[in-house]
Formats: sequence, structure tokens, C-alpha cells
Amino acid sequence: MSERGDGQDVEGAASASVRPALDARPLAAWWLIFGALVVGLLFVLTDHMLRATLTLGASLLLAAVLRLALPGSRAGGIAVRGPLVDVVLLVVLGVAVLVSGFTLDLTAR
Repeated sequence: MSERGDGQDVEGAASASVRPALDARPLAAWWLIFGALVVGLLFVLTDHMLRATLTLGASLLLAAVLRLALPGSRAGGIAVRGPLVDVVLLVVLGVAVLVSGFTLDLTAR
């Protein structure tokens, strides 16, 4: 190996300056889900809990449908693991939000 005066080899310096391209997917369908989640959180801030429950649960179920329907390259930010794992987790979370929200006792006391 040829070395420069500072102890760093020339070949290593050339290969270290070239970085591989990042494997970043576009967010794609994630923006639709993000918009629905923001609307749901706005309902929470304005004390419309049943509307918030419906919006948040529906956005998670919509994410599951989009993850199932879209290929991994088009799913963007909602493609985290394998399609089966993503869909099952999103459906479980969506149903859990809906069930927990609709079983709340929201009557004033």
C-alpha cells in the first residue's frame, strides 16, 4: 500500500470519500395517513372524543388497506416490516382504538 506522510493510505482516502446512496423511499401514501391523524388529533384538542376515535381508528385501518393494496415501493412510510406484519399490526391498533373509544363513558357527572 502506498502511504502519504500522515499515515493515511491514498486508496483508503479515495474510498472513504465516496458514500453509497441512501436507500430512502418516498413517503408517498404516508402523507394521506398523516393528514387523517392530524385531523383526529384536532378533534381530541377540541374535545370531540367520538369523532377523534372514529378518525384515528379509520386512519389506521386505511393505512392497513393501503399497505395491503400498494406495493412496497409505492407504500412509502407505511411499509416498515413485511406486508403481513404491517397489515396485522395496523388492523389490531385500529380496532383497539375504535373499541376503546366507543366503550368510553363520556357522560358528564
